[in-house]
Amino acid sequence: MIPVHVAFTIPGLGGGGAETVVLNLAEELICRGHRVDIVLLQAIVQRHVPHGTRLFVAGDARGTGGSAKVVPETRPEAIQAPTNPISADWMRAARALNWDPLGLPSMRLVRQARALAGYMEHEKPDCVLPNIRRAQLATLLACRLFKRHPPVVPIVHNLVRGKRHLRRLRHLAENAARFICVSHGIAANLDAAVGVPHDRVTTIYNPVVTPELHAKTSEPPAHPWLADGGPPVVVAAGHLEERKDFATLIRAFGRLNARRACRLVILGEGKQRQQLETLVTDLGLAGGVSLPGWVENPLALFARASLFVLSSVHEGLPTVLIEALACGCPCVSTDCPAGPAEILQHGSFGPLVPVDDEAALAEAMDQVLQRPPDRNRLRQRGADFSAQKAGDAYEQLIGSLV
Repeated sequence: MIPVHVAFTIPGLGGGGAETVVLNLAEELICRGHRVDIVLLQAIVQRHVPHGTRLFVAGDARGTGGSAKVVPETRPEAIQAPTNPISADWMRAARALNWDPLGLPSMRLVRQARALAGYMEHEKPDCVLPNIRRAQLATLLACRLFKRHPPVVPIVHNLVRGKRHLRRLRHLAENAARFICVSHGIAANLDAAVGVPHDRVTTIYNPVVTPELHAKTSEPPAHPWLADGGPPVVVAAGHLEERKDFATLIRAFGRLNARRACRLVILGEGKQRQQLETLVTDLGLAGGVSLPGWVENPLALFARASLFVLSSVHEGLPTVLIEALACGCPCVSTDCPAGPAEILQHGSFGPLVPVDDEAALAEAMDQVLQRPPDRNRLRQRGADFSAQKAGDAYEQLIGSLV
């Protein structure tokens, strides 16, 4: 494929799965000879970005870089919206704001859209791939400031939810050249909720498995329980938030721990930390449950754990579940929409249990610990989500648009 200039837009580069996808895609495309920019809505860069990536920050409501949390060697370049973009169609912009009153954009979103319009005006990317809802809305709104704009292809990582967001996305969806959904379940949701027909949607699995992933599995784990030869360790990971439903996991672990000696490590940070710690104490599990926060290399823990558990209420295509498979770690997951059933092939690579069912979750965990699957078979399934396969699919789609 002829080298092209690709831009990803995203709110920031924190520790989430969508951020991992963007960085892995950026590295894969750069290795194939393409130019890659990542445009942030806030200057939050807590990850090391691939060499050769250009970083920009579109600014917050005052046109600044927002919360400056930046890895020193990856400080983004601030961009400002031009006073009068050469190709801006201001009559079109005025019509863009004539929205359903219940879905009107905030002024901050409008300013971010204008800054993204400035980026597209000056840098002229061949294709723009927005990620996560705010960056998607701001990028699609920026398209309405131009008579001509590059193809914009939002990457939809999660179920489209919330009345206000649905109204906004329905209003702006026509500005997208296509949509990329990270699972077939997400594609079905986009059709049902937003009305985007199947012929405008391409499903591409996330680029999770990279050479770096395999290298990281051999590093020492950042938790003593994974190297002390003690009872089996169950691992989970994600933001400590309601959607991940770690409370049900902790209660299920309490049931499991009553049957057999084991320990639980939940990696991640979030608003529910105090609530979860209180639950652990109330259940008398303080000696067997650890919440160490974010760790630099969770893969080293996955590779040595006896079991990985995903307890979410809903997902898109959970990166951590794929990472655990790629590390050869036995898995149990809730059968939540959407993604886990596709990843585990409807139970072929790990049990699926109902959402919010601690008894079923405990039973599935116990069964896998008693009869663990072949780890090489799990690694082979994880390889289906390689960066190389995703890179091929992205190149094919971008090449059809540029």
